Amino acid sequence: MNTYILLFLLISFGYSLYEKLKDKKGYTIFLENHLKQKKWSSLFWWLLVLINSSVFIFLSIGIFQVFLQQNFLPLKCIYEYNAVAIIVLLFGQRMAGDYQGAANLGIYFLIVIFGEYINSLS
Repeated sequence: MNTYILLFLLISFGYSLYEKLKDKKGYTIFLENHLKQKKWSSLFWWLLVLINSSVFIFLSIGIFQVFLQQNFLPLKCIYEYNAVAIIVLLFGQRMAGDYQGAANLGIYFLIVIFGEYINSLS
């Protein structure tokens, strides 16, 4: 079960990172309109890339730990880091007034909490 949750999160955060890197200019323009802060949009783009990159790296490490070493211990830290990252993203969505985006992040947060719960059982 942990593997499926990790793969789901890895694909979600990984594709999000890919989209941001593939079209930096377009995503920066989106942030300008979304946040109504032209001067901060580039900084926010870098912050989002940093968050997505670090989450993607931690999830990749977690999957390798599970598959190669059958080691579930670091997953607690990985799930907690994901939860913190989602809370940071949630804060940004709320500040931007994007309530639908914030609600969507709630689903990811529940998946992470469920993953941490499943991990605590094993």
